[in-house]
Amino acid sequence: MEKGTTSIQKSFRKLRRQHLVQTRRYSERGWSIYHPLKRVKELNRKKDIVCLILSYPPMTSANKERHKNWFRDVLKINHKVREMERFSSQEKNTSLSEVSSETTALLKHSLNDIEAFVPPVIIEKMAEKTLHVTQPDENLHDLVVNFPTRQILEEIENPEVLRIRISGKDGIKVISSVKDLPQIRKRFNIVIRVEASLYLDIKGIEEGIATQLGFSFNEWVLSKVLKNSSFLIILDDIDETIDLYEMGSKWWNSRKIQKILCTTRYQQRMAVDLVIRLDDHLLSWELFCLNASQIVHSGFQHRAIDVVEKCYGHLLAVVLMARALKMVFNAEIWEHASYILSLPHGSHMKDKVLCSALAFVMERLGSAAECVKYCAFYMRRERMNKVDLILEWIKRALIGTLDEGEKIVQDLVGAFLLESSQDGKFVRMRDEIHEVLVNSRFLLLGGKGLTKAPKGLAWEEASEIHLINNRLSELPNSPNCPLLSALFLQKNPFLRVLPPTFFLHMPVLQIVDLSHTKIRSLPQSLYGLAQLQRLFLRGCKLFMELPPEVGRLSNLKVLDLEGTEIIRLPGEVGRLTNLTCLKMAFYGDNDKRTDNRYSNSIIPQGVMSNLVHLKEVIIDVNPDDKRWNANVKEIVEEVCSLDQLEALQLYLPEVVLFNDLIERSSINLSRMLFSFTVGSHLKPIISRLPLEAAVKFEEQERCLKYVNSKGVPTKIKEVLEIATAFFLDRHSATTSLSEFGTENMRNLKVCVLGECDEIQTITDAADDDVGDLVFESLEYLDIHYMKNLRSIWKGPLRWGSLSHLKALVLCACPQLTTIFTFNQALNLRNLEVLVVEDCPEIESIVVIRDPNGNEPMLWRRYLFPKLKRISLHYMPKLVSISNGLCISSILEWMSLYDCPSLKTLSTKEVSSDDLKVIIGEAEWWRGLKWDESKWSEPPPNLDAIFVPIQQYIDLTTQLAEINDQLQA
Repeated sequence: MEKGTTSIQKSFRKLRRQHLVQTRRYSERGWSIYHPLKRVKELNRKKDIVCLILSYPPMTSANKERHKNWFRDVLKINHKVREMERFSSQEKNTSLSEVSSETTALLKHSLNDIEAFVPPVIIEKMAEKTLHVTQPDENLHDLVVNFPTRQILEEIENPEVLRIRISGKDGIKVISSVKDLPQIRKRFNIVIRVEASLYLDIKGIEEGIATQLGFSFNEWVLSKVLKNSSFLIILDDIDETIDLYEMGSKWWNSRKIQKILCTTRYQQRMAVDLVIRLDDHLLSWELFCLNASQIVHSGFQHRAIDVVEKCYGHLLAVVLMARALKMVFNAEIWEHASYILSLPHGSHMKDKVLCSALAFVMERLGSAAECVKYCAFYMRRERMNKVDLILEWIKRALIGTLDEGEKIVQDLVGAFLLESSQDGKFVRMRDEIHEVLVNSRFLLLGGKGLTKAPKGLAWEEASEIHLINNRLSELPNSPNCPLLSALFLQKNPFLRVLPPTFFLHMPVLQIVDLSHTKIRSLPQSLYGLAQLQRLFLRGCKLFMELPPEVGRLSNLKVLDLEGTEIIRLPGEVGRLTNLTCLKMAFYGDNDKRTDNRYSNSIIPQGVMSNLVHLKEVIIDVNPDDKRWNANVKEIVEEVCSLDQLEALQLYLPEVVLFNDLIERSSINLSRMLFSFTVGSHLKPIISRLPLEAAVKFEEQERCLKYVNSKGVPTKIKEVLEIATAFFLDRHSATTSLSEFGTENMRNLKVCVLGECDEIQTITDAADDDVGDLVFESLEYLDIHYMKNLRSIWKGPLRWGSLSHLKALVLCACPQLTTIFTFNQALNLRNLEVLVVEDCPEIESIVVIRDPNGNEPMLWRRYLFPKLKRISLHYMPKLVSISNGLCISSILEWMSLYDCPSLKTLSTKEVSSDDLKVIIGEAEWWRGLKWDESKWSEPPPNLDAIFVPIQQYIDLTTQLAEINDQLQA
């Protein structure tokens, strides 16, 4: 047992001090058991925190091994406490004395290795269960699902942990994610899930387990089946009064992997081996916020979330990125940071996330990067005197003066690249950073505006070369690159030709990215890269033919031509049997081509079925291409044979093809990402789909687009049940989206409806039936060009419906008269963006009086408490925005254009202190009247933020410019 007290002990001692008075009171009443058991509770909380943090990178097996015996000793303490319940009073007092002594010793367990990454202030919050970070976005909940899932997978390998409790409101999502993982299916031959809340006691749960296993309850039979099996039993929403240690005492077999995993919604006291508290898994976000300061509370919050997500919980990478972006208010730099984090690296690089983070940080350092490289290659690993280090920098002409060196050391410590000790007298580089920098000799020249490539020596020494986003038009003929494993040349728009021998001397090259260049072909030397594993040719608009020589790249795992429209896929791709990812896009119909080379199928027969290791397939085709329509049936059949697929994108011109895919395929859609377009249609010359809607739709994990059809097929409804995005385009028969079954749309986050001429209402509920929740997960709803739409919600909305909706966009709905009734609007408590355009019959956004003439009472101060942006355009009958109700206290943007009947504004409608801009015609603004107010003209504070629209300039362009100015 390690001696000494770390700063973490303070948080646990604070917990004990908080309960000291209460403990003494209990002791005076004769409850002397309270204090030792309270300390056992503290010990278990510490154990749970340690296990959670150890599940995050860069914690190594060595870190985990150091805590392993301590963890086992904590479980022994718990066992002793449970055994004490059977003891007499005298025996119990003796045992309590032993437990108290052992607990005190275990609480002193050092967490120095953990505190190197997670500051004590955060661990203290976790210990006190006060890690209640401000959750800025629903996307943050992905962390609360992904990271606990990773921890569970690790604990499954721990034989000491048999019973795990997940505590928090997203526990069901975590369970669903775990249950469907391939690793789980391979590990356990029995995986069952029981709704534990339906049962009052252990016997009831055991009966439920037996039912899931397919037989009537018999305790002996159940014990025999489970004892001889590796099982995972999942108990949803279990009651805290049920003792899991009393359940299945005869089930356990140390030679099998056996776990009970349960969820509880609240912080219950149920005894288990390990508690996973979901709020604690916001650790990486809290760590980023702590290091990035106020930037995360600005308009860059959503970008910060994206960066944290792409760090994949790597605590050191999170801190490095947070400090590098701390005072950065340039959106392009944030986008570049996300891009760098998503780059692949050569197989020699073990810690790819940290590698990407360091690539970005080093790129931002400028000349100081050379000082960091010196530290990595020459500084003593244990520590070095700061002055000696600076003198070495001067000696090697890296810097000029001691003062300059002092400033660089200070900056590097602030960037977390170096750590100081003894009041700054000594510095050292973290081992993890040292290892990555030594093993990854980066040439980082991205975004420098270069017109010429670097000279020969730079190529010889580099293991990775980043020449992204430059203005290169030429490359060296045959650079000598014996160490080069990754070459990034994307986003060089003037690069048209690569020299024929360019790749000749790159023997270990594994990654090549030529995306978004103007190349028309690939040099022959590329096909001699025996170790090439990933080839990216995304968005190369002039590249139209993939040559058959690509079949020589036998080790290729990723071939990505997304956005690069080739004429056909060569049959030689079928030789690339190591491919796990194939993304391709095709040019379109070839009716006018006379070259016989292009008269055959778009994807030759047998190619797809030969690529048995494919996990990701994207096939983007022009719907006008007759070659696809002629061969799609055979392609679908081959895709159905790929049993390792994890992601799939397909265009299926007929519903029968979609049915075949669902019925015959060996893939499980509930466990994978997909994007399906079902239904025959012609590609429009000008798309009427708003760009933002298209982006929102494509961002989702499981997308279903049903186009130019009439019926409501069963398979469409089945897939809709697991889809997260649905686009109903030009449906010519349905009168309501409810015909697809509102119960099938519970998982939808994005819904887009366009040009469905017969739809009169979106949801249709009987007036006397409140019914089920509607769109309870929906975040974005876009409705455009619906000529017969009369209402959005018909009938009552159950409380909780639309409760997650953040954005509502309505465009060109000429018959629509009502958007919200007052009671419907109350459901939209999370609405942030409201856009209504070209809806000529709308008089007010919210109708106050219901059809019975009753005027409801406003039971909250603001109608839409989270609304930030409202845009109302081309609405000739609009006379009021909210009928005088307070809209939002945090409204930032108000755009009102071509609303000639809107002659009056209420002061309550513009009462937000956060209002940054009001947009409209200058003449309209000057003539505006202010309701229930002494103002005869716009008040000075509002006049200062009014921006007039220019009559002869496109409105969309002007709004985009205003938005950019506000962001800047």
